[in-house]
Amino acid sequence: MFFKDIPDYWSPQQALAIYELLGDLQERIWDRYELQLLALLRPDLEGLDDDQPDLFDLNDEIPF
Repeated sequence: MFFKDIPDYWSPQQALAIYELLGDLQERIWDRYELQLLALLRPDLEGLDDDQPDLFDLNDEIPF
């Protein structure tokens, strides 16, 4: 990371401008490099545990 702390002397308007700028930059980078970014992120995403329990037992009999 480049910054350890966000400057406390920004006005709320300046902070919003930076926030919007970074959001726009993030979208533009994603639009241009989406497939490459996904390839880089995939190992991290595949390592996540799927803790979602099965909501339905597929062997349940249909009651009607």
